[in-house]
Amino acid sequence: MRRRTFLTLSTATAAVTTLNLSTASAASASAFAVTAAPADFAALRTKWATALTGRDVIDPADPDFKAALGRIDTAVASSLTKLDRSTGRKLVFTDQPLTADPSVANTYVRLEQMATAWATPGSAYHQAPALLADVLAALESMNTLIYKAGFVEFGNWWSWEIGATRPLASTMVLLYDEIPAEARARYCAAIDHFVPDPYYMFPPARRALSTGANRVDLCQAIIVRALVTEDEAMLVHARDGLSDTWQYVTTGDGFYRDGSFVQHTWVAYTGTYGHVLLSGIGRLLGLLAGSPWEVTDPKRQILFDSVAKAYLPVVHDLRMTDFVRGRAVSRSNASDHDDGYTAAEAILRLAGGVDAALAAQWRSAVAGWVQRDTYGNMLTGATIPRVALVKSLAGVTPSAEPDGHTLFASMDRSIHRRRGWAYAISMASKRIAYYEAGNGENDQGYHTGSGMTYLYDRDNGQYADAFWPTVDRYRLPGITVDKLPLPPKAGGEWGAARPTTSWVGGSTLAGYAAVGQDFEGPVSPLRGRKSWFCLDEYVVALGAGITGSSGHPVETVVENRNLHAAGTNRLIVDGRVEVPSLGDKASINRARWAHLEGVGGYVFPGGSALQVLRESRTGSWRDVNTGGATTPITRRYLTLYVDHGVDPVDASYSYLVAPGATPARTQQLARSTSVRVLANTSDVQAVADTNLLLANFWQPTHVANLFADTPLSVIQHRRGRDLEIALSDPTQLASTIRLRVLLPGARVVRADEGITTRRTLVGLEITAAVTGAAGATRTLTVRLP
Repeated sequence: MRRRTFLTLSTATAAVTTLNLSTASAASASAFAVTAAPADFAALRTKWATALTGRDVIDPADPDFKAALGRIDTAVASSLTKLDRSTGRKLVFTDQPLTADPSVANTYVRLEQMATAWATPGSAYHQAPALLADVLAALESMNTLIYKAGFVEFGNWWSWEIGATRPLASTMVLLYDEIPAEARARYCAAIDHFVPDPYYMFPPARRALSTGANRVDLCQAIIVRALVTEDEAMLVHARDGLSDTWQYVTTGDGFYRDGSFVQHTWVAYTGTYGHVLLSGIGRLLGLLAGSPWEVTDPKRQILFDSVAKAYLPVVHDLRMTDFVRGRAVSRSNASDHDDGYTAAEAILRLAGGVDAALAAQWRSAVAGWVQRDTYGNMLTGATIPRVALVKSLAGVTPSAEPDGHTLFASMDRSIHRRRGWAYAISMASKRIAYYEAGNGENDQGYHTGSGMTYLYDRDNGQYADAFWPTVDRYRLPGITVDKLPLPPKAGGEWGAARPTTSWVGGSTLAGYAAVGQDFEGPVSPLRGRKSWFCLDEYVVALGAGITGSSGHPVETVVENRNLHAAGTNRLIVDGRVEVPSLGDKASINRARWAHLEGVGGYVFPGGSALQVLRESRTGSWRDVNTGGATTPITRRYLTLYVDHGVDPVDASYSYLVAPGATPARTQQLARSTSVRVLANTSDVQAVADTNLLLANFWQPTHVANLFADTPLSVIQHRRGRDLEIALSDPTQLASTIRLRVLLPGARVVRADEGITTRRTLVGLEITAAVTGAAGATRTLTVRLP
């Protein structure tokens, strides 16, 4: 849980700049305009305790609430068996040695859980004197042994400044009337020592500005801690620090106008840090609503807009798509469903603070996710507050999964949706890392940014069912890969592994997309150009200019499907069953089409040499995460790939993915499809379909009626006499892009701001100003004679 490049302050500067909140509160008492009474603080303490326990909504007769209460009690009972009750103890829980920094945070998390049970009606431990005595003694031990003012933090900063502060502050609120005032003051002094100002993070020697989810977490700790000592200046300062997290950014951490969310400067992170931010802000907006300190910043609308722009597009049937989950994919206790549940909970909580129409849209979307989740259950393992939020969806009409395409140009991600499926594409550029490794997590994720594609369909457990510890990490779906063996953490940790290329992104129009990646292999001489043209029934994938010189084979992986523990999905290639048994492999010289039972069809225009493999693979979570279990896990996989050979020069591929297609439909597409590949070279890749032409120009050149004078991406879409044209600068480096279109007699009827046109004898010259556009698409409409 650490950041990457921030504005790092020197020790001396930090000492001057960083506000010590406890000192500042006292110093400014006379100058600060006090607007609240002690009753206001008491009301917020009650409100926060209620939010933590859900005590105002518990129905003990309801089996889901009853189960949630049982889980709390079971967890507390387990913690009590691990409590060190020895005289002169040097730790609180026997399995949490305080010589390891994660144990500091873990200890406070357990104590908060115990305090929550004590404060929750219906729990077997509700107001239990023995439990209270244990928690109070443990808090005192922690403050005596390690977590106190003056102690020098070691290990990961997060454990001390976020991991411990939030549960400690909440525990003090839950047990406010039970903890002696003098002890509360000491515990608050400890928080103030480790977080003198939530606007900054890290130990004093390397203090840096906090951003994104880390800022929200730090502000939460300080806001709740301020309730304990009724410090208004501290509360206001922390509250105001939240505003920075919902401003649009153009570099580094935060929200981008296209819906991207970046954390650690280089990593697409909507699915973990992003939902932590949304969840934290939602809780704090709810806490402060109706109080003297209610958040009124009008720019908080950016946060509300982000639900539709940033979050809804990256959740599919209650799965948080893995291409925005960073190194969290390597965690056995945090599947795509778990992160989807957290995001859904955050959205439902935030819905309580927006207008009714917007809230209804969000709630309908979440209800649809819950209805279509066939792998998990959002109520399984749920806390009481989550149970209440899910129960609130009773009577809400679930919305269907929407069609469309979302291109997140600022984080090199793209997702295409049609009814029943979604196709997600993960890329990398000099702006966004191939992957993130750190804290012993995801050390072998280096190829996930090499054009990995994720097919989300009715197999709701495709990635949650031990995909990451068992998949061949050199044969991830969609990637073009140099089989050169790479060491763990290849390219560096914390987003340091980035290519030097800039042409990554594409254009979108009317739910269609032309997506491309100027590809550079991680820690490899491999180069190539990859495009995906996203249409109604299928996605067309093209690759060109594929050149390697490492002395190892290069492959493009069409598919590598998790068949789970016992899957026997039939594979048909050109009408014949292939690789029917585990361990079977085959080389097919000129495959025209393939169909994988339960998944869909694959078409190879013009035919392609194809390798097919059915195998059983065994791995463990320890293989992808140093904190994972070593228990062996076995899953079956069906793999389709194109072998470009050793050190290929200007190799290429083309295939079409038709999710959900039947064998008959797949064969029909192979025989006669409306889509045509117009070009597949290292200069331009283009396809045409009915009333559509999509092209990615890597260099100035021409295809069909399009003449590009600069690198760009373009889509033409004809509707009757009108022709819509969409174009963009995926390099995000140009000031203008220019396209000439052969359209004699055409006239412009509408154009986005920044687009200028000139009619010629043979058509139009289109110039688009793209400075600061960040890869966004510009459109115009012309009318044909």
